[in-house]
Amino acid sequence: MKIKSAILVLAAAAAIPVHAQQVPTVRAMTEPWPEIVKVDGIEILHVQKNVYMLVGGGANVTAQIGDEGVLLVDTGGLGQGEKIVAAAQHLTKRPFRYIIDTSADVDHAGGNAGAMKAAGGRLGANGIPGRTANEGVLEISTENAMDRLLKGGANFPPAAGEAVPESTFFTPRKSLYSNGEAVQIMFQPSAHTDGDAIVFFRGSDVISAGEVFRTDSYPIIDAAAGGTIGGELAALNNILDITVPERNEMGGTRVIPAYGRISNQSDVLEYRDMLTIIRDRIRDMVAKNMTLAQVKAARPTLEYDGLYGQKVVSGDKFIEVVYNDLSKKK
Repeated sequence: MKIKSAILVLAAAAAIPVHAQQVPTVRAMTEPWPEIVKVDGIEILHVQKNVYMLVGGGANVTAQIGDEGVLLVDTGGLGQGEKIVAAAQHLTKRPFRYIIDTSADVDHAGGNAGAMKAAGGRLGANGIPGRTANEGVLEISTENAMDRLLKGGANFPPAAGEAVPESTFFTPRKSLYSNGEAVQIMFQPSAHTDGDAIVFFRGSDVISAGEVFRTDSYPIIDAAAGGTIGGELAALNNILDITVPERNEMGGTRVIPAYGRISNQSDVLEYRDMLTIIRDRIRDMVAKNMTLAQVKAARPTLEYDGLYGQKVVSGDKFIEVVYNDLSKKK
């Protein structure tokens, strides 16, 4: 009788229309990701909820889209502003409201002026109720990043006029509300430079990591601009404090790197652990009074060079930066 009852229950369930069975709509891990859209040479990738990643105009640009308009984290390289604007306009015709600079690097802040700032007024006059043509874009950075923008650098002329951030901060964090979610800008002193910031979109559960995290290379630690290996590790630990994994590290909080693929907590954890191992190895060698040449000959980055030492920062160059940093501390 029990078997007969079970058969009747299964038959009854099969007779219910599919749309009425409340079937879970969870994407299988084997399903393909949405097709990448390319606008004016810029690839647009949906990250999570309100947040997108724009790739191909310098460092990765983060775009938060909503009813209020566009918030950008970084603006790409010199001459890339119009392309970034075109890519964002593919997502929405709302005006640009905020630009957040994570550093003063030319590939992150090169597109700050020109088309980027004009997009605030031009789009505001595009028939959107309550918007006027004189509304602009508020640019935000740490004080140290603004100082470096004003000084300029290699292949990067000193910032002036609308390329200079209007709002700066030197406290641990600055918060704002944009497109229905809280956005936290967190100062990361002495990491890549002395003026780095990461940006956390709390509602979308996405972190824009700036230059403190990348998946294609060892980090660029600019000692002349106040960068240190200790500050770099502290910044990565701060990201790990915020990220929350899902389903055996396969999902959860998304992290947008300066360069490379969209990541999650496990990617940042692997990167942090790799840097910690290399730092500890070199620190032990410094304690033994080994010279830089001897440390390089010992190859403390050997097993990681294939992944991180082939493009931007070689293993030898990274060893040199860490060695010089730790030697000063000794």
